[in-house]
Amino acid sequence: MVIMRLRNARMVDLVTGTAGRPHDIVVSGPRIYRSDVAATGADDDGSEIDLQGRWVMPGLWDAHVHFDLWAMACRWPDAGRADSAAELCARLGGITEQRTDDEPIIAMGAQPWTWPDTLAGAMLDAISATRPIVVVAANLHTAWTNGAARRHWGMDREDLADGVLHEKDAFRLEDRFSVVDETMLDEWVARAQELAASRGIVGVTDMQHGPGRIRTWRRRAARPDQLLRVVIACWGDNLDEAIASGMRTDHPLDEAGWLRGGPLKIISDGSFTAQTAWCSRPYGDPGDGLDPHGAPSITREKLATLMGRAELHGLQTAVHAIGDRAITMALDCFTETGATGSIEHAAVPSPSDISRMAELGLRASVQPVHMLADRGLVEERWPAETDRFFPLRSMLEAGVPLSFGTDAPVAPVDPWLTIQTAVLRALPGQEAWHSREALSIAQALRASTGRIGALVPGGYADLIALDENPFATEPDRLGRTEVFLTMANGRITWWADAAD
Repeated sequence: MVIMRLRNARMVDLVTGTAGRPHDIVVSGPRIYRSDVAATGADDDGSEIDLQGRWVMPGLWDAHVHFDLWAMACRWPDAGRADSAAELCARLGGITEQRTDDEPIIAMGAQPWTWPDTLAGAMLDAISATRPIVVVAANLHTAWTNGAARRHWGMDREDLADGVLHEKDAFRLEDRFSVVDETMLDEWVARAQELAASRGIVGVTDMQHGPGRIRTWRRRAARPDQLLRVVIACWGDNLDEAIASGMRTDHPLDEAGWLRGGPLKIISDGSFTAQTAWCSRPYGDPGDGLDPHGAPSITREKLATLMGRAELHGLQTAVHAIGDRAITMALDCFTETGATGSIEHAAVPSPSDISRMAELGLRASVQPVHMLADRGLVEERWPAETDRFFPLRSMLEAGVPLSFGTDAPVAPVDPWLTIQTAVLRALPGQEAWHSREALSIAQALRASTGRIGALVPGGYADLIALDENPFATEPDRLGRTEVFLTMANGRITWWADAAD
């Protein structure tokens, strides 16, 4: 093993908020040691970086990413830039005119709940009758298609003739258009890892759907440009494959230490902005023939069966549950099966269900940035009950551990925007949305590090060096935090000096 020395580092304790005096950190293989101690047999080749008194803390994690889809979205048209359906269609028309090929156009990140007009499949048909065109909502639970797209991806059913796909149909389409050239996608993923590392991320939980995810990540992790630790989830239709591979939650999946087994991911309801999250109180008229309460995406019996089978084979379960009814059903199944794991999103749990989560030892994997998109709809549909949404502090005070993520490409992979939102509960300059539920900087940071509060001798060399002490940063500037250096698994994955 080669020794590297990080000179003049100020270690930040995320529990106390204090920082020590500058001293040296020794990195040997994937571990850190005191400046006077190194692993036996290590080869000190003199490699060092002078951090010049910068602040060093545990590296950041994104606990919920659809990594391949995010990497693709970084390359495709950004529908989130459009302020209306008409503007988006004009932009897509311009892209079509510039193209000389007949390749599909897929625009990700649309936010139609903010638009003054309504997108329809016929509007995409008017752009092109022959080139497949797809627009995917930022929530991933709704997609709009032209006829060419439905024919191209085998979804030319009569009940989808209007071009609008919801929930399982939208997911099915996303699976199909995500099948791209393997070599090209690996390059896109490598570049996306660089972007994540530049923001201080050392690891992600990859919730990408599809077969062969372990094989795919083993291939990528064998490359010299692997930059992130990856916890690999499986889905119900690939559970047999995961079990046969021997995957177990938190167990290593490669010798180099980049990959670990993750949970079984199950979706139990929809999304607030799609008005399909399963809630006890109605949305009013959600339109498009949708149930006014939202709806479950799985039966209670099937959910319990999958969870019980996962638990039997050493896999935790991550249940996507946004609405209060979905959360209650998920907790009933955790209780019945004895399964362990997390509630993903946990956007509107009842007070009694928050207590149940704590009693069951479950983690809440939450995405604070989502409240920025959901706030308008919640205030419109449930104006008297907005204090029930995103109860981050209530969960933490009840004893429910929090893990922060983005659900990218639903939101950008930007942990500092996540941290800032959890602290402000608004964008800078806006009034806080129920400030009682705001977290302290220390709480938000720990929820972003996999709940690691400090770097310790013998611990993993997953760390970041910052130009500013986050505890001395004004909360409305946290989103602009600059990362000087990121190290994951003992490898430098981002270094601002080298990037300049």
